[in-house]
This record gives sequence, C-alpha cells and structure tokens, in this order.
Amino acid sequence: MKTPLSAPLPWSLPPPTSSAADSPCDLLGIVPVPPAELRAAAQTGISPALLTAFFPQATETMALSRSAPYYRPGQHLAAVPALASALKNVDKHAPGELPALRHALVENLYNLLTAGAFALWESLTDQPAQQPPGAARLLDDLLEAATHLAADLAGLAPVGPAEVPPTDLLSGLSRWRVFRELDSQQKIADELSYLISHVIDPQPEIRTVLVPLYGSLALALAVRAVLPALRPDRQLSVHLVRLGFHDQARVSYLQPGGGIDHTATAPESHREALAAAAAGSTVLVVDDNVGYGSTLRAARSLIHQLGGQTVTRSVETAWQLYHRSGRHDVSDAADLPSLRPNLHYTIQNRLISHLLRTDAAAYVRDPAHRVPGRLSQQMAASYDLAVSTGSWSSGQLAAMRAELAHATASWRSPAVPAAPHHTRAAA
Repeated sequence: MKTPLSAPLPWSLPPPTSSAADSPCDLLGIVPVPPAELRAAAQTGISPALLTAFFPQATETMALSRSAPYYRPGQHLAAVPALASALKNVDKHAPGELPALRHALVENLYNLLTAGAFALWESLTDQPAQQPPGAARLLDDLLEAATHLAADLAGLAPVGPAEVPPTDLLSGLSRWRVFRELDSQQKIADELSYLISHVIDPQPEIRTVLVPLYGSLALALAVRAVLPALRPDRQLSVHLVRLGFHDQARVSYLQPGGGIDHTATAPESHREALAAAAAGSTVLVVDDNVGYGSTLRAARSLIHQLGGQTVTRSVETAWQLYHRSGRHDVSDAADLPSLRPNLHYTIQNRLISHLLRTDAAAYVRDPAHRVPGRLSQQMAASYDLAVSTGSWSSGQLAAMRAELAHATASWRSPAVPAAPHHTRAAA
C-alpha cells in the first residue's frame, strides 16, 4: 500500500519552539537547540568544547544547530569522528531525550560528508588522472554514508550513522563550497511531499531522477533515501551531475558544436550509470532554483543526448525577474516551475556571514527572519504574476495550482524576504 502524502512526510525534525510557530526551522533550515539539551549532553560525556564550537548560544534560551564549522567544512573534517561519537553517545545514554541536539549532530555530520563528497566529485571530474588510489571508492562511500544520514533526518532509517568512511584523502582538496542553496530539511520535506504526490505517482513513466549539483545536493540525497522507502515498487534511480552557469562559470559545459560535454559533469562511473538509466527513459530533473533557465535547459539537452526525455522542475523560482523590464521568460525551461519565491543568495550570504563571524546573536536579530505573512500567500502572488505574463501553458498553470493547494494545506516552510533589486539570480 502506498504511503499517503496528503499530510507532511514524517520528517524527523524537532518540534517548533512555540505553539505559534509553523516550522521548526528558519530560513536556512537552522533549528533552535535548548541550552538544557547541551548541558544534558555534556553530562553524558560529550566534549563541552565540541558542543560550544558547533552549537553556539544565541540567546539565554536558545543555541543554534549550525555555526561557522558547518559553513567551513574543509576546515572541520577532523571533527567527523568526534561528531559520530557524540551521536552514538546521545543514542546510547539519552535516547529520545535530546531531539534538537540529535538533529543538529546528524545534520552537521551529514553536511561534512556531503561537502566532502562534492569536493571530491569536482576533483575526480576535472583531474581524474591525478587522483590517488581509492578516491573513486571513497566518493561512493561518502555518498552512501550521507544517504543513510539523510534517511535518518527523514525518520526513515535506524538511528545513528552508517560506518563513516575515513576522510584523510579529502584534506588535500583545494575547492570547498561554503553553502548549498537548498539546505533546509523542512523545505526538502515539503518538496518531496509535492513531488511524490503530484509528479512521481501520477507519471509512472518516470524511472529516473536527475539532480544538478551543487545547490541541490541535500535534496538529491534525500530523494535517494526517501523514494526507495516510500515507493519501493517504482525502482527509481537517482543520479547527480555537476551543472551550473552562475556559480560554476569557470567550467565549460557547452561543446563547440552544440550539446553538453558530459565529461565535465561527473566522474566516469557516474556518467556511465546515468547514460544507462536515461536511455529510453523519462527523467525527472529537479534543480534548486530557476532564474535564467540555463541549468534546466542544459540538463534537458544532456538527457536528450543520452536518449531520454525529461520533465523539469524547479524547487524555487526567481519570480522577481518577471518584474523587470525585458523579463526573463523561463516557461520553456521549467515544465513544473515552483511558485515558491527563491531566498536570494545575497540574503543567504548575509545570514551565513553572521555565523562565519561567530556572531550567533546577530544572526537571530537579522530582520530577514521576520517576514510578515505565509509562504503560501507569497506563492499565490507568484501565481497571479504567472497568469499575467501570458507565457505559461494551461498544463503548467494547472501544475502551479496543484502545488499552491498542496502548499496551503501542508507546507511548513517559512516565508522569504523580498529579493534585493538589481542583483543577479541563480541559473
């Protein structure tokens, strides 16, 4: 029997901090950790220095589940064994008693492994001949361990991490990304609930899911973790490609004669797996954000090269571009564009900068957290704008209405602040 998804997925998030709160997470997906949980954790033997470094106190009644180490993963890989040990300690000595702290431990461990996996993905793709023995196997081990942690975050796996692979080979990597654009467990839960109910279940011809990296990596691994558990009969495969024309402009994805250079997108074994899965298949492409449409168009071209067809989806849409003179029409790029407005990268950068400066109090005080209204109200305004442009098909508008109804009934993601004027959006 299929799991009904008219209600939110059973995501393993701590409860909201007040009865008036709609979501346990904020704009970035950070959850508040009660100081009492930190004190109780220290009594179980977890290092107070580890707790202070990773979960900074912002107010007298609240610490944060993320800190500078979360957003500087290349500098903090050495903490992986300590975080894994702390998680085991909580599960052994305080099972079920420290929900916010446990979520924070899992997510910090998950972030370090996924950030390491992407750094290694880039290195294996761009310099395959220069990799030490075992690098390709380590990438797969990192993705497997991170997928287990994603299942844990979703409440669909036994507690505790899988065997955490050694990270020694990652210490020599030079490129580390500071943050992923789609990095909120509540947002991922809302999106997956919509995708399963309104895209995957109604379209049995979809057998493959493709997620462009880097911004969508957290969603990609959640899909890998959740879909097999909730839809085991579908045998869906999930694949990753590095594609981007805003934050990855240094990479030449376009071939001189047209088409996409597949060798620039993934290590060899992952390219081969995608090619086999895409041939003769309908592939659901899910990107974190559509602004100019370049990434979705490139992903579609790649799948067509491999002999497949696509259904393209954006988790967020840069609707502010439609207010500009000479608006950017992406109706040809996103078959299923979300009505969710995007959290602009400049706002994300500002919020993260507070944490990088170790100023948790400034993070909490930032006005971006105090947006009036609900996300569903913002989405309704996006729908009105989409209708007014006249460029979307009746099928696309019907999908938007279905998403709006789903969001109004069950989504718990917070509303987002308006994007600044005269700034670029993601691709």
